[in-house]
Amino acid sequence: MVDTLMDVESLKQAAVPAKPERPRFRRELGLVALPTAITVARIFVNDTLRQWDALFIEDHIARLAVELVELSIRDTGPTDERPTGRIRLQMLGYERHIVFEVTDSAKELLVLDLAHTVPEGEGLGLIDAVADRWGSFMAPRGRVNWAEIAVYGRTKAGLPVRDPRPPAWSPPPSDEPAETPGDDFLRRVYDRLKEL
Repeated sequence: MVDTLMDVESLKQAAVPAKPERPRFRRELGLVALPTAITVARIFVNDTLRQWDALFIEDHIARLAVELVELSIRDTGPTDERPTGRIRLQMLGYERHIVFEVTDSAKELLVLDLAHTVPEGEGLGLIDAVADRWGSFMAPRGRVNWAEIAVYGRTKAGLPVRDPRPPAWSPPPSDEPAETPGDDFLRRVYDRLKEL
């Protein structure tokens, strides 16, 4: 195993999904680690999200699922030295997020190597760019690679409803009152508008 220097602060990778709540929905599927599993994983995700009425995040979770399945196939698929492995897909639906897991028989964890340039459009680079959190851990049933995407409530028009928290880039609140235009300024604007 290659030792790499990792800036943990810049990663969304986490050791184990630490969620005290229990999933509201759960769905599993066992597959053989062959390239055809990628198409089946996409169908599995789309069908599951349709059943859970969460189609507005379909593209993101499908992209994550495909990448996680491809990585499992790469590490456990058939080669001259090993037979075809098996993988298990699992989707967990929580109130505020969806977790997609792929369990396989690989012996090494998925680790994003910051010493090398990782393209954002594929593999772990895509997972790190799209997922809210992701990780890899060893369990008695094998290696588990997972990714999480936040889920929001929807308006009647189908738009996401997010928490009314200010964005991270907003300036901190100030004790000083905000500058407001004076009556004189507003009167001049009004007069100019009347002239038009």
